Amino acid sequence: MRPGTSVARSRSRSLRPVAGVALLLGTMLAGARQPVAARMPTPTPPATAARLLRTVGVGREPVALAVDEQASRVFVVGAAGSVTTLNATTGVVIRTVAVGRGAQAVAVDDATGRVFVTDPGRVFMLDARTGAVLRAFPLNGGIESQSNLIIDETHGEVFVATRGAAASNPVAPPHPGSIVVLDATTGRTKRAIQVDADLLVVDSRARRLILPYTGCGTTDAATSDACADTLNAATGRRIKTVDFGGEEGFTQQVSAVTVDVKAGRAFVLYGDGRGVSAVGALDTRTGVRQVALGGAGGTLGTLTVDERAGRILIATAPDSYAAGSEYGPPRTAFVSVLDTRSGLDVANTTVRTASQAYVFVPGAVADPQRGRFYVVATLYPTATAVLSRSILDVFAASSGRLVRTLTLPTTVGQPNASVGPAMAVDERTGHLFIANGGNNTVNVFDTARL
Repeated sequence: MRPGTSVARSRSRSLRPVAGVALLLGTMLAGARQPVAARMPTPTPPATAARLLRTVGVGREPVALAVDEQASRVFVVGAAGSVTTLNATTGVVIRTVAVGRGAQAVAVDDATGRVFVTDPGRVFMLDARTGAVLRAFPLNGGIESQSNLIIDETHGEVFVATRGAAASNPVAPPHPGSIVVLDATTGRTKRAIQVDADLLVVDSRARRLILPYTGCGTTDAATSDACADTLNAATGRRIKTVDFGGEEGFTQQVSAVTVDVKAGRAFVLYGDGRGVSAVGALDTRTGVRQVALGGAGGTLGTLTVDERAGRILIATAPDSYAAGSEYGPPRTAFVSVLDTRSGLDVANTTVRTASQAYVFVPGAVADPQRGRFYVVATLYPTATAVLSRSILDVFAASSGRLVRTLTLPTTVGQPNASVGPAMAVDERTGHLFIANGGNNTVNVFDTARL
């Protein structure tokens, strides 16, 4: 897993929905699945066209992207059951292979030249240069979220999280959840860590796994705090559990996690269902809770880190609390850029309200080479613009300043409205790749012009 990459989830460990979120996201999801081709065509704005290098057709419902800079390849996972391999320089499609429907995650190991992809019950190992499938093997247990697959390149290991099934589960036979550890060169299973995990990140320097979840710190059925376990990645031993706290009567929904290996810190984004979210930080070596980072509006969101700049970006979707909240009225979205060590907001938080709010969970990625954060999101329709539109916000990492906003050529459909659009940066070629689940394409931008 590349440093600064975040993972996000749509479910908590307790699997209890946050009040109001399920209805809101269900409505959004119906709109997200509409093919863009059925909407009124929108001309590409001149400013965007000058920066857009090309648009490439890929497999249906692209939900995940990964770049191998050594091989100059981009891998696009389609939830309908495909992996498309692109030339990172030219955008030419090199190969498309079939995987299972529900494919959802991809991770690249530059050192071994291997690519790993998961569908709901299997792991596929591909050759990074050709895109060919080298191995495919089943896993014991279902794979719950898009964030279940990470790679520790330093130690040549792949971690795949699977959830267990209770005896009362009508679909699967009872079995415990686990994190399966694979050899990054051969794909063979090395060991298994017996623990349920929806979300996880690895700090290869400290050799630690961080597993955030909802459901600790209280015996009140209406209350669940946001928590995180720190495990020894080599042995699976639990080092520490951190309770980030909460408020009586509310469930803290964990929605994203990322790690700053250079700073030795992991960051967990969680919200309470009223449109109030916060970021908890912990020391990856000891698991001890660190300085609390600032809160923001929104319930679900995404995180991304720029280790060189020492900055973390938080981007949230609009809150769903009908009466509003202390952070703003309904349909308010926030973007904050914070210092990873002090937790201080390095600039005034960018607030998007009413017609300027993000409709779905935004996608975000860091570009350390250019010192930029890129955020892709869809905005609410307005009286003058009946159709929703998608934008690309560009932020300066060091100052947190919003540099510019570009309107994308088409609305970015999201197969899962609670997971941001798939994005990736290739620092070698200077290209930004953005998946569009609405028309099954990938937009390629020149970062030098952003």
